[in-house]
Amino acid sequence: MGIPKFFRYISERWPLTSQEVDSQQMIEFDNLYLDMNSILHNCTHTNDGSIIHLSEEQMFGAIFAYIDHLFNTIKPKKVFYMAIDGVAPRAKMNQQRARRFRSAVEAEQNMKKAIERGDPIPKEAPFDSNAITPGTEFMGKVTENLKYYINQKVSHDSNWQSIKVILSGHEVPGEGEHKIMEYIRVNRAQPDYDPNTRHCVYGLDADLIMLGLASHEPHFALLREEVTFGRNRGSPSSDLTKQKFYLLHISLVREYLEIEFRDLEDQLTFDYDFERVLDDFILIMYVIGNDFLPNLPDLHLNKGAFPLLIETFKEAMRRSDGYLNNNGEINLVRLRTWLQILSNFELENFERGSVDVEWFNRQLDNISQRGAKKRAREGKELLLKQQKKIVGLLKAWLLPLYNKKFSVKDMIDDDAKVPQLPLPRDFFDSSNNLKFIKQFAFDTGVVVLHSKSKDTYTARIDIDGIDPEESDEDFQTRAEEIRSQIKRYQRGVIVEDEEELDQEKDIYDKKFVAWKNEYYKDKLGFTLDDEEKVQDLTENYVEGLQWVLYYYYRGVCSWPWYYRYHYPPRISDVSRGLDVKMNFAKGTPFKPFQQLMGVLPARSKQLMPGPYRTLMTDPKSPIIDFYPNDCPIDMNGKTAPWEAVVLLSFVDEKRLIEAMKPYDAMLSPEEKRRNSFGADLIYNYNPQVKNIVKSPLPEWLPDFESHCIESVFELPSLRGLELVHGLCKGALLGTHALAGFPTLKTIPFSADLEYAHLVVFQQPSRSVSMILTLKNVYAGLTVEQFAKQYVGQNVYANYPYLREYRVCYVTDNLMKYEGVKHGKGFQTVASPLEDFERSEYTNNRREIIYQMKVKKGMRFARDEEESDNEDDEVLDSRVSSSNKGGKEDEIPISGLVYLRRVIGLAPTKDGAYVKMLSKELECFPIQLVVEDVIHKDERFEETAPVSIEESFPIGSNLVFLGSFAYGAPVKVVGYNEGKLVLTVTKLVGNHEPNFGTVRAQYERRALKYHPSNAVAKMLHISPIFLSKITSMYLIYGPGGARRDDVGLGLKFQGKQEKVLGFTRKNDRYWEYSDLAVATVNEYLKKFPDVCAALKNYHGKAIPEAEELFRGMSEDAMKHRLKELSDYLKEKRSNFVRVSLNSDSLTKFGVGMVEKQIVQYVMTPQPVERKGIKGIPRTAVFDPSKRFLLLRKQFFDLGDRVVYALDSGKVPLFSKGTVVGIRSYESKVLLQVVFDQPVLTGNYFDGRLETQRGLTVDSSALLNLTNRQFVYHSKDKAKAKSEKPKVKHHVEKKESVPKKESVPEKEPVPKKEPVPKKAPKVVTNKDDISELTSSLSSSLKVDDGQAVKKIYNSVIGNVLSAGQPQGPIQPVYPFPPQGGPIYGGPVPFQGTPPAADQGSQKLLNLLNGGNRDGANGNHRGGYRGGHRGAHRGRGGRGRGQVRSD
Repeated sequence: MGIPKFFRYISERWPLTSQEVDSQQMIEFDNLYLDMNSILHNCTHTNDGSIIHLSEEQMFGAIFAYIDHLFNTIKPKKVFYMAIDGVAPRAKMNQQRARRFRSAVEAEQNMKKAIERGDPIPKEAPFDSNAITPGTEFMGKVTENLKYYINQKVSHDSNWQSIKVILSGHEVPGEGEHKIMEYIRVNRAQPDYDPNTRHCVYGLDADLIMLGLASHEPHFALLREEVTFGRNRGSPSSDLTKQKFYLLHISLVREYLEIEFRDLEDQLTFDYDFERVLDDFILIMYVIGNDFLPNLPDLHLNKGAFPLLIETFKEAMRRSDGYLNNNGEINLVRLRTWLQILSNFELENFERGSVDVEWFNRQLDNISQRGAKKRAREGKELLLKQQKKIVGLLKAWLLPLYNKKFSVKDMIDDDAKVPQLPLPRDFFDSSNNLKFIKQFAFDTGVVVLHSKSKDTYTARIDIDGIDPEESDEDFQTRAEEIRSQIKRYQRGVIVEDEEELDQEKDIYDKKFVAWKNEYYKDKLGFTLDDEEKVQDLTENYVEGLQWVLYYYYRGVCSWPWYYRYHYPPRISDVSRGLDVKMNFAKGTPFKPFQQLMGVLPARSKQLMPGPYRTLMTDPKSPIIDFYPNDCPIDMNGKTAPWEAVVLLSFVDEKRLIEAMKPYDAMLSPEEKRRNSFGADLIYNYNPQVKNIVKSPLPEWLPDFESHCIESVFELPSLRGLELVHGLCKGALLGTHALAGFPTLKTIPFSADLEYAHLVVFQQPSRSVSMILTLKNVYAGLTVEQFAKQYVGQNVYANYPYLREYRVCYVTDNLMKYEGVKHGKGFQTVASPLEDFERSEYTNNRREIIYQMKVKKGMRFARDEEESDNEDDEVLDSRVSSSNKGGKEDEIPISGLVYLRRVIGLAPTKDGAYVKMLSKELECFPIQLVVEDVIHKDERFEETAPVSIEESFPIGSNLVFLGSFAYGAPVKVVGYNEGKLVLTVTKLVGNHEPNFGTVRAQYERRALKYHPSNAVAKMLHISPIFLSKITSMYLIYGPGGARRDDVGLGLKFQGKQEKVLGFTRKNDRYWEYSDLAVATVNEYLKKFPDVCAALKNYHGKAIPEAEELFRGMSEDAMKHRLKELSDYLKEKRSNFVRVSLNSDSLTKFGVGMVEKQIVQYVMTPQPVERKGIKGIPRTAVFDPSKRFLLLRKQFFDLGDRVVYALDSGKVPLFSKGTVVGIRSYESKVLLQVVFDQPVLTGNYFDGRLETQRGLTVDSSALLNLTNRQFVYHSKDKAKAKSEKPKVKHHVEKKESVPKKESVPEKEPVPKKEPVPKKAPKVVTNKDDISELTSSLSSSLKVDDGQAVKKIYNSVIGNVLSAGQPQGPIQPVYPFPPQGGPIYGGPVPFQGTPPAADQGSQKLLNLLNGGNRDGANGNHRGGYRGGHRGAHRGRGGRGRGQVRSD
């Protein structure tokens, strides 16, 4: 885990270090490393105390999906390294043991709480998270399943075939993150290592931040999930596409640290080397905690430890002759200097904790830390009487000298002219006086000379420190400073003599020792009088500092070493151990079962092989004391339970091994294998190899034919080589860094530490943050001049994470400057802003200011600041108490630039690739635009035309875009007159099933929505109360012990979520479907007492049950709330929460589509293979290159799609049906139910029964229902030219209608695109009255079953239309070994079952009024959002509605 809360702290102090991952614009990385234990924990259990049971299929499916998601996010180019924790060093086992004992106790407590709450308890035992420990049966299964998964991916995914894939399993000793660092460290030492290798490490441990810094690799980033704190914290989503990920850039952490330490450059007596400073920083951070040593007392990040360590380290460097950390080895002499300075912090803590603070301050003010700080604030010194006399003597001599300027040149030429003053000899007998006179002389420009031969002391002017050419003004300034210093000393606090000070110091020291003894006695059971124990404690701690440093820089120096105490020594006592003689014995790691016995509690005994279990439970066991039933904890000043000190005894290694020996022979062969060590494995693709890989879970995963070779992997040899410390030669930094890697240095800035209250983790920071003041490099240009220079040009923006953009136009608050075509070129023209544009400018400017000030810690320099700092790139950091940004209107933003991002390359007809721009405009202030970068992203560099032979070599597998086999696989077999000769494999008839489309149409027609005010009126409640009970509505239960949610949970305004089929939100207000109305009405009638109590509550605080239900007994309240809780739990179990910008089939609808897919794939479809020639390059696309134009496709619910890439989550040409759409500004994500189960698929949160669901970026899919890239041959091009192009575009929240299917070879009829018919919204009073009357008549409660009938009827007719009969039949879960069958389905010909008369009336009612029956006329109407899709006579759409 590393330093507790470190990630949060540095994110608030250095706010630009983390960047949200954008899969569309991901930095390119060479190597991706996964710390697999984070994934294992995420995918096997929750961290919220809930009791759940996941099957092995669910757990391993989630693990596969997680790895897949991370791999496809990063797409490493050279190495993919997966590291699972193996047996850890003994130093880590103490922490592992404490964690696992606490975990077992907490699991028991959670189970008890769940039973008390009445939560459903799974019949199977819940997963024991302690199983994620090397050597368990579960970890053995992890390895086997990962081998299966890796073989699958290497065999079928092109992105896995060209890189090294390495697995370091639990059988290999060492922690996962340190295996990763060992790999990096050894490779850095190789002569052919690329010093600019780009590394990405996934993991949650804060340790990784320090390890990343210790690597001294500039192109290094950490990938981790979004971290949320406080009340916004919740369980991570099971859908990884909803999970935000962030990159923590080590390059930016390094640059922020450079700013922190920059003031040392001119203050050291030795050469300043930032890489060495970085090493020292890593060392000093160890004292605030890590996995191997406890933090030194009172050093906590949330209590100011970080700035304290920084400042004390700086002071130590000023006093030292070199660095603390010498390539992983501590210089103990220099460490002593730092510890002495740090000890002053402990003295301050002692003074704050003194029993009688008032007496302490009064009696010991002269020698206390507080007294010294008080005098410093007041500008006073502590002086003895004798020292005061010396001040008077020197004052009388110095002041007259400085009344008139004297000639320094004359004094240099003639030493006799230098003013001198003899000093009394007896003054110098005291060491205290010697220290005083040195400081006074330094402050007043005097030097004191001692004649050893005469034993005399003389003061004289320090002419060496004076510029001989100083001006009169400089002389007067210097003279005034000397007078000021003399006055400060004269105001000093006077002490009689040294004896008085010594007496006060003795009292102070005795109290200090007593204070420390209280700590030692309470925590460790001994005092400072037990010198041997104190010596052992401190030496053990110093050993620990060195052991950890070796571990970070060189690897494990000793497997058996560990820190033998639960608590550290006091800061001022650590130096006692600095003389320790360190000789670490290398030793060997524990065997897996030995570690298990050392870290597992008896509650987890089922994880051990049977023979050993008795050692954990038998009272006569020789090691029964290792397994207490309870584990006492000490919060030790911390607030979070996980930070507490777990007071478990340390395992005696010899006793443990001796006790286990008699049982070792009883192990089974499989158990003996698990108890041995293994090796790292590497996987390579070889298409000639065909090995059958056996399934580890035959009931879920099939055997398959693999084209992957598994072999033992060994690190390169270090023979004759040395580890590289610091930067590798040739490493690129700052503005020279490789493309995409951020730097602060692309724009000149200064930096200030301020209490800016930045909102980084959902709440304002209470610590200081580094605020950057950016200089305007375009200060010499007007907005118009800037526009003329850059409009139409490519620049870089989004500081500091620069990306390439095209400038579209520029605005200020009055004018808009844009490029227009003029002759053969373009010219920039200016036009006044219209009112809406001026408003847009103001809003964009306000949002930019908010993001800069509140989120990013940036502001712009004003003109006067820029002139002052004209030559400065980065100024030293300084602390300020307030943000200097001032009022919003004072922020100097002169103009806004509107740009489109370069998102990739698009092919041209002649084989060239040109830059493709996003459709979304982004806005930045002029100051944040960077003209150019040194290293450009090669992925976005345009290329010249190439021949068709070079573009598509013989044997290439492509995707066909011809109309007769759209989306089918083709293979290049030759060329003919500059065109392709192909073989195509297609379905006979080329028809796709349309059950998804039919399902979507039924749900659209049946679910009618009404505005909230109309619903409130029909239910006879206020709109406010309707809003409350359909949201989350918290009340305190009886006794205030817990909070209960009594709301239905149909909408979530804060989280911008709705419930599918029940609620939605337009631009202004919420709308409720008939299902929602029926549900609310049922709630009101079933719990009238609860609703009445909630209606009558008008307070703003969370209400208490006793206040709501006055006169009701506590037992009665508990019973009633239990009934309500059970009711709501049942209702919510059918709710599917999605974001507001999402659209999806209902839970029932998704299930119906799945059943139809299963039935469909069980019927083999005929396939034909044909040869075709004369095919141009525009009629195919290469699945190995992402086809960016696919992003422009439109999708609707129910569409059939095919996966069009040869890498990613599913095999190429896998087909499926769209059941959900999530639209964002820059991408569209589709929820697809694939025809075949997917190895990394999911169940869409319970909406599916088989593992067919995946959320896929639309740019990876080709829409087969609405074909939008159809290539037409010449004879069809003429017909095509007669019809206008239809614009297909995915709009946020809205669906766009798709074209009707047309027979092959028939020209598409000419028609304009028509937007989907908007749902009827009731707005006027008459409509509301009519609707209220109509629905209220159906919602009467005279008949107690009325609501239930309505609800069931809606479910029966709306959600079951077109439902196939019978359960899902078992089907072989994965495609055959040869890949997916390109056999095709026949079109779905089913018609909806006829509705009975009552159901039809209900359907009419839900559709908003009287209509004809299912076969009635729809005059010119919309059917599923399509106007005139079925045209009758007169061309007005009078045809009957039927299923296609």
